[in-house]
Amino acid sequence: MTCKAPGGKDRGAALVTALMVVAFMAAVSVSLVEMMRHTLQRTSVFQDRVQAGAYLDGAQAYGEVLLARFAGDGTSAFTPEGPWDGQVRVFPVEGGQLAARIRDQNNCLNINALHAGGEGESDDAAAERLRALAAALDVPQAETEDLIAQAADWIDADRSARPGGAEDDAYLNRSMAHRAANQPFVELAELRLLPVMTPALYQRLAPYLCVLPASLQPPLNVNTLQPDQSVLITALTGGAVSLQAADQVLFRRPSTGFASVEAFWADPAFAEIGEDDRPAGAIALRSEWFELELSVELADVRLVRVQTVRMDRTGGFARLPPVQGAVL
Repeated sequence: MTCKAPGGKDRGAALVTALMVVAFMAAVSVSLVEMMRHTLQRTSVFQDRVQAGAYLDGAQAYGEVLLARFAGDGTSAFTPEGPWDGQVRVFPVEGGQLAARIRDQNNCLNINALHAGGEGESDDAAAERLRALAAALDVPQAETEDLIAQAADWIDADRSARPGGAEDDAYLNRSMAHRAANQPFVELAELRLLPVMTPALYQRLAPYLCVLPASLQPPLNVNTLQPDQSVLITALTGGAVSLQAADQVLFRRPSTGFASVEAFWADPAFAEIGEDDRPAGAIALRSEWFELELSVELADVRLVRVQTVRMDRTGGFARLPPVQGAVL
C-alpha cells in the first residue's frame, strides 16, 4: 500500500507559486534596472546640455568683449586683422570642444532691404545691388528677377503677387502647405522656401546675403572685407566695377586698411566712376552688425547657436533672438 506524504499537493502548489513570484520579481528588477539606466542616461545628457549651454553663453560674452576691445574708441577705423575675419577658432573644453566664428554682417546684402515699405532707402537700390551681384556670379537674369520679386512678396504685407513673385497660392499647393510670411525674413534659410530657389542657387548666393531686422542696407566696411567677398564691391557699384577690378582693390588695400573713405575711392579701379555716381553712404571703415556662430560638442551632445548683435559706438550690444538647436 502506497502512502502519500500529507499536504503534498499544497507543497507543490506553494513551490510553483514561489517560482512564479521569483520570476515576476526578476522581471520587475530587470525593468527597474533598465528604467534606472535610461534615467541616468537622460540625466547625463541633460547635464551635458546644460553645460554646453553655459559654454555657449560664455563664448558669446567673450566674443562681444573681444569685438568691443578691437573696435577701439568708437571713432577709429577697423583693420583687416581682427576677430571679425570669419575664421573658425576651436578651443578645447573639458569633455569636448568649442568652435566660434565671428562674421562682419555689414559686409553682405541685407535681403530685407528688397522691400523698404516706405522706410529708409528705396528697394530699387537693393534690387540693383542684387542684380549686379547675381550677374557677377553668373546667375541667369530670369532667375534673379524672380528671386527679387518673390523675396519682396515674402516681405510685404499684401497678398497680391507681383510679376514673377509668389504669394499664398504658390505655397498652399505644396505637399507641406504653408503661407507666405508677409513679414521680413527672420533667417536666411527662409530663402529656400521661395519657388525660384534651388540648392545650387542658394549655395551660390548665400555667402553674400544676410538677414538684418531693418530694411536699410548697412555700409560695406571695406577694411574688413575678405578677399572672397570682393564681389560685394561689384554689387555696391551696380556692376560698374568688374569682379577682377574689385579683386585688385582688395589686393592693393594697405595691410592696416584704408585710412579714409576717400582713400578707398581713390583706387584706380574707380577712375571711371565720377563722384556723383558713387553711392552715398555706402562705404564705411567701421561696422555695427556682427554674427557670432558658436557650437560646442560634449560627449553625445552638440549644441549650436547663431547670434546676431549690433554694437554701438560705446561698445554696448543689442542682441537679436538667436537661432539655435541641438543634435543629440
